[in-house]
Formats: sequence, structure tokens, C-alpha cells
Amino acid sequence: MMGEREEDDDTEEAWLQLRPMEPLPSQCCGSGCSPCVFDLYHRDLARWEAARASKDRSLLRGPESQSCPSKLNPETFVAFCISAVDRLTKDTYRVRFALPGNSQLGLQPGQHLILRGIVDDLEIQRAYTPISPANAEGYFEVLIKCYQMGLMSRYVESWRAGDTAFWRGPFGDFFYKPNQESSSEQLPWSYQEKTRFGRLGQDLIKELVGCCRRKPFALVCGSAEFNKDIARCLLCAGLTEDSYFLF
Repeated sequence: MMGEREEDDDTEEAWLQLRPMEPLPSQCCGSGCSPCVFDLYHRDLARWEAARASKDRSLLRGPESQSCPSKLNPETFVAFCISAVDRLTKDTYRVRFALPGNSQLGLQPGQHLILRGIVDDLEIQRAYTPISPANAEGYFEVLIKCYQMGLMSRYVESWRAGDTAFWRGPFGDFFYKPNQESSSEQLPWSYQEKTRFGRLGQDLIKELVGCCRRKPFALVCGSAEFNKDIARCLLCAGLTEDSYFLF
């Protein structure tokens, strides 16, 4: 009986059932993550092909991770419990996620996470940057603007305290260092077109708002006086009070 079972496990049909499924386009957030869901798919496909050729299923597992399962992982989605959902405006939410004990998220400025959601049996993924302090203990927070026709927006608007959401990361290898750049030519190519150098005043803010293809949502972080000045400039540039957030 044991020999027959092992023989059945090596049939063509049995191996095809173990073949990794190619991700849908909606499962890629388009943020240039490394690894991307398609990178993970091609890695798993290569493992499957090697295991199938040698008829060795142990090759499907890959190396065992030594990290704590509650910690972030760029390759695997990890569950985090939602501890609070605050509706700041009619379409903007600040969501707090619990971390184990007094642990910290450990992200560097410029890094982001990938959120996974399922709407109408369709898996979608989007990139978000936490807004909580880097040294916050026991939690992290994300600010999310929802859109009327957005699939992820429907998922986020269904959240309640106590629900679970799945994140992976961190991503982003462009680390911020004060005054490290003085010319756009020194920046990565994807940053050059949208980066401006100079004094942040009314004219520059009006130019930045005007070049957006759709109404932007601005995040403003600075001293109380700085936030007040930038808010005034944003209003003069045509934005409304529900189109920016002051930290």
C-alpha cells in the first residue's frame, strides 16, 4: 500500500496540482517592490520544476526562515490586528495596528509596506507608508485615503477594531539622509521628474498642485508654524481643508 501511495504522488496530475499559480495583475501594487509577487512566483516555479524533475518534494519548501513569525517579512504576508480605526474626513482613515509586546516596526524613512485585500474574490495589493514615529512601541499607524470606485478602498472601509489585515515588507532602498542631494541628476531616474529643489513657497506649491493629474491629498509634517504656512499655501493653490493632513 505504501509503495502504491508514493507512486500515485509522482503522477503527472499530482505534480500539476502542486504547480504555483501565476499572480493576477491586481496582485501587483506597481511600486517596484523587491521581491515583487511575480519574483516570488518565478522563484517558486523554479523550485517546482527542480522538484518535479528529481521527484523530490522536499525541494518545494526552500530554506527555513529563522525569523520570528510575528515580524515583518518581504516575502510572506503577516497578520496584524487592527486596534483602532479613526475616520478623519469623509474619505480618509487613520488605522492603528498592534505589534507584539513593545516591539517596533523598524522601518527607515522612505520605506513602505504592501497591504493585501480580497474584494469580490479578487486579491489586490497596494503600497502604504506608515505615519507613526519610527520608534513607536507596540503599534504602527497608516493613513489611507479611500476612493469611490477603489477596490482597496472598499476593503479598508469594511475594517473594524479587532479585524485582521495582512502586510508584507519592508520595501524601499532609497534611504533619506539630510542634504545628501543637491541636483535631480543625482536621484534615481523615477524620482527626477517629480522632484523640486528650492524654497517651499506659494509659487512652488501652486506648481506642484497644478501638475497633478487628479486632486491630490497632501501630508504636511513640520513645526506648528510651518504647518500653518503650508496649509495656507495649499488653500491658495485651490485645495480644500479635507485635501490635506497636518501632523
